[in-house]
Amino acid sequence: MKAVSILTLLAFLVGLSAEAAIIPTRSILQKTAENSGSGIYSIEQEVQFTVGEETLTVKETWLIENDRTMRLAVSGSKDLNFRLQNIYNGGQKWSLQNGTRKSESIPSEFLERFFNFRNPEIFANALAHFQIIPPGSYSRKPFARAGADFKYDPESWVRYSRTGGVVNYALGTPTPAEQENGNPGIWIEQDQFVVRKFRLPSGVEVTADNYSQYAKGLSYPRSRTIRWGNSTANIRLISASTRPASASGLFQPSSLDAPAKWDGLEGKAAKAAVQEFYSRFR
Repeated sequence: MKAVSILTLLAFLVGLSAEAAIIPTRSILQKTAENSGSGIYSIEQEVQFTVGEETLTVKETWLIENDRTMRLAVSGSKDLNFRLQNIYNGGQKWSLQNGTRKSESIPSEFLERFFNFRNPEIFANALAHFQIIPPGSYSRKPFARAGADFKYDPESWVRYSRTGGVVNYALGTPTPAEQENGNPGIWIEQDQFVVRKFRLPSGVEVTADNYSQYAKGLSYPRSRTIRWGNSTANIRLISASTRPASASGLFQPSSLDAPAKWDGLEGKAAKAAVQEFYSRFR
């Protein structure tokens, strides 16, 4: 009986130690934001949609300053007459349609920003908006660290979880085993502080793998998979490079010069998936 009691006590102490080792949400988001680099980056990537036996591939070229300021150009292959050009600035998404610059609110599920948050407080606000962490989590009082003032106050929405073959800080409410749809959450790699996975309340799920290091402190995934409903998009990074500060002029709506062309999607099995992807997530 005594041996069982000792083993029970040891298991309890090990569990308590592991829980105490989890750093606060504030620190997790600060360290993750530091891996989003600085300055302006040009990101080229290939997006592949597969429906049945048909695979449709487009190329995206991003110009990124931060999670709120970006420019996107999309082009199809030479036999796919498909083109888009968007600017994201000041909370608006701008495009050129029928010779007129059109603005609308940036989609609430604008996925690219999750890999480009440079301000941890804005990052936290976005996670709170998607019901992943409670409002005010970022401004929560840090742990006291001295003498009688020390008090461990764990955050119930942060835990360890394994995904992508690595240990992550999982933020969000765990999904009960009997629940069919997963709860919203985000998984940030414990050692590297990069986003490995996130799930939004709508069920959209993004996984990111094969991170590489680039200039000015940027860590970026070489492969991503986005799943929503019955659709899937696979993204392969082609290149990531810095651009001079003078490139900031390309974030102005007046620089738009390529009207959207959707007609190349006619008759394609992936048409609906592509249209939803670029209207909902881009």
